[in-house]
Formats: sequence, structure tokens, C-alpha cells
Amino acid sequence: MDTLLWRFLTRVVSRWWFGPAPDWPTVRARIDAGTTYARAPRGVAVRTGRLGGLPVEVLKPRAAPPDAAVLYLHGGGYALGTPRMARTLAGALAAAMDTTVHVLDYRLAPEHPYPAAIEDTVAAYRALVDAGIPADRIAVVGDSAGGGLALDLALQLRGDPLPQPAMLGLICPMLDLTSNSSAFQGITNRDAVLTPSLLAGLIDAYLPGVPESERRDRSPLYRDIAGIAPIVMHSAGDDLLSGDARRFAAHAAEFGVPLRHREFRGLWHVFHSMPIGVAEAAVEDLAAALSECINSTR
Repeated sequence: MDTLLWRFLTRVVSRWWFGPAPDWPTVRARIDAGTTYARAPRGVAVRTGRLGGLPVEVLKPRAAPPDAAVLYLHGGGYALGTPRMARTLAGALAAAMDTTVHVLDYRLAPEHPYPAAIEDTVAAYRALVDAGIPADRIAVVGDSAGGGLALDLALQLRGDPLPQPAMLGLICPMLDLTSNSSAFQGITNRDAVLTPSLLAGLIDAYLPGVPESERRDRSPLYRDIAGIAPIVMHSAGDDLLSGDARRFAAHAAEFGVPLRHREFRGLWHVFHSMPIGVAEAAVEDLAAALSECINSTR
């Protein structure tokens, strides 16, 4: 019953946030209003800070070690979202991992289209390493578009002296920016959050005027991903993006990238942020995989 109730409430709030014809400043104001009282779990301190000159929200459990970190990239289709919107999920991850989580407030489209968000992500990751945190003690986690950014970071690092992070955590990631995405294939929409029209508008804001062929080149689902960090990925069966996650799991296997994929049937886009038992279990599952990786060198 809790899951059914939260699916209904999520759908109502999402339809209010995004509306039939999204206007990004209006949507941002609605998201701010809807997340005013977002809280981190008890025992996780919240403060604002800077990372590589960029604003971050830092979520720190009492016993978090100084030599490990999570860089968290919020969702919102590259045009929406804030660290406060991600606070509940990122805070739960911080508590479950007993590790400090830095939620990056990267620049948003359409004011700052591709590649601004990628540049900010690379700068924040570089700052963590420059601060003395070993790369093999850093996990990069992202939900939705943030999952795509995590992959973009790993791809950028292949041509950079900076090493790969220990692991990437992808939560219902946005992987295909073309019309071939599973979101646009006419499947009955049971998702409580996303609609095809919303996704199309977000992609257009991020890649304004970019032709389909170039959108393909900028989609992690179609790129050569050999040599990037290991991945743990969660998807949801009713998420419009779930088909892309399945395709990406096969894509990673083709390039020899270690990937653990778990699909949660009957659930919706980034359900992990909901106060329901299956979400708590999912966060614990993700945290265990990430902790195992970043603690393997201790």
C-alpha cells in the first residue's frame, strides 16, 4: 500500500512540477518550493561549500573518514535540479556508506548547455583529488542525468592524467540523448515521474540545435567506453529509461567494463528517494557495492 500511495503522490507532484508545457524558471521555482523541507538522515551534517570553485552541498556522517568521498551528481535532465532536491537520497547514501558526500551544484541548461555540466563535473572531481583524496577512494554517483554525467566524467578522464574513480554508481541513468531512447518508443507510460515530452524538452535545452548524429556521439550508450571505472547500476522496471539501462548493460559487456545491474520491477524513475522500504533496501544495496569498492585498498 505504501508503494502504491507514493507512486500516486509522486505522479501528482511531478505533473505539477513539470506541467504540460514546461517553462524552466517556473519549474525550478516549483521544485524549490517542493523541496524546501528536504532533510538528511539523523547523524548526517549538512553544510554548503566550494569544490573546484563550484558550489556544493556537503553531507557528512559523524564518523566519515577524511580520505574517502562520494561526488554526487543530481538529476533533472541537465536543465533542472539542485543539491537540496537530491538531499534525501544523497544523505541516505552518506549514512549507509558512512562517507562524506559532495553534491555538486553544476551549471544548468539552457543558460549553460553542453558541455558546461561536464566541465563542472571534471573540475569538482579534480578538486577532490587535489585535496589529497586518492582516486581509488572516490565513488562518483549520479541519478538520471547525473548518471549520464558520471559516465561523461569517466570518458573525459581517459585522456587526462587524473586516474579513474574507484567506481561509478548510476541510478536510473539518462544514457541516450537521441530519438532511439526507450523513452520514445511508444511503450505504455507507467512512470510516475517522466513523460516523453518532458524528456524531449530537456534534451533540446541541453543540446539546442544539435542534429541527431551529434546527439548520438554525445550519448554514453553509443560511445566506446573501454577503460572506464567499474559500474554499479540500478534501474526501475516502470521507468521510461529502463530499456536504455538494459541496452547499456550489454554495451558495457562488449567493451569489457565490469558492471553490476539490478532492475527493480514495478517501480519508477529514481524511486530511491521515496520513504518506502524497497527504496531503503535499494540504497543499502548500492551503498554496499560502492563501499566494497572504495574500501578495497585500505
